[in-house]
Amino acid sequence: MPRRPNTRRRNAMRKGGYVALEAVGMVITVLATQAMIRALLNPDSEPLWGALNGVPGGLTGQLILLGFIALVAMVSGGWAHTRKEPTTEQAGNSGGIHDRGTT
Repeated sequence: MPRRPNTRRRNAMRKGGYVALEAVGMVITVLATQAMIRALLNPDSEPLWGALNGVPGGLTGQLILLGFIALVAMVSGGWAHTRKEPTTEQAGNSGGIHDRGTT
């Protein structure tokens, strides 16, 4: 008889993957946004230490690419945040308890 997979362990691993994706998304968003701001404030500097020199369009193309990277990282991190199961009640969710006052 085949063994049934341990669903608790699989769910915990899945939740850990969502947490990791959320963290990576936040870090990439912050780094890309910071590089965009620095490039806007100091146009003579190279965004990300010249790692984007091969991008066509010069500084404008590099900023567009950084913005796209930040957007994708933010969306994937937000998606991972909504996919993981909440460990506590969300704010505003009374859990079925309704206070209707005294009657």
